[in-house]
Amino acid sequence: MSKFQYNGEDERVFPTLGITVKQGDSFDAPDDFSAFGVSSATAKKSAAPAVDTTPSAPSDSTASEVK
Repeated sequence: MSKFQYNGEDERVFPTLGITVKQGDSFDAPDDFSAFGVSSATAKKSAAPAVDTTPSAPSDSTASEVK
């Protein structure tokens, strides 16, 4: 199931879904649902960019030593 939004002007009945919607209403429907005045409201999740965790310079192992 995916989330959809009705963008039409008038109230609309979708008998196959058993719902009546008005402009701006969101509703759940099968992923392949298609109708005039309806757009997908499901946000596509994008993966976060990979972060390079390797140090840019060699560490100084003597920096933390107390003399």
